[in-house]
Amino acid sequence: MDQDLDERLARLKNLPLEKLRAEWRSLLGTAPPACRSREVLRQLLAWRIQEKTLGGLSPASRRRLRQLASAFGRNPDHAVPASPLPKPGTILVREWKGVLHRVHVLQEGFEHEDERFASLSEVARRITGTRWSGPLFFGLKNGGNSR
Repeated sequence: MDQDLDERLARLKNLPLEKLRAEWRSLLGTAPPACRSREVLRQLLAWRIQEKTLGGLSPASRRRLRQLASAFGRNPDHAVPASPLPKPGTILVREWKGVLHRVHVLQEGFEHEDERFASLSEVARRITGTRWSGPLFFGLKNGGNSR
């Protein structure tokens, strides 16, 4: 299933805007969003394909998003506390230099390409060859002025 999903997402990369719109209509049965950016529509379509294939947000995630929306509605300067690392079983996905990397969150540590790591930062370093904050590299925390 992962390979099929990867192939579907890769196929979107070179489609022109009109073909992306047609793909949206075919997949979702609705008119695509009124955006003129091919890249934005490609990303939205990729998200929807992943959502249909892998499942949408969990009820807990939806509830958390509603809570955050409410908090930001009351106070736009609301500070979001740092979130803990994902639960074991979660698969983190990151594209780096055209290569899609999957990292499995384990009970203790992480697994990438059949190798175990103690931290996400070690995984990020292995992928990039430079020092990175693992949670930042995998999009688990806001980067601010960081890399």
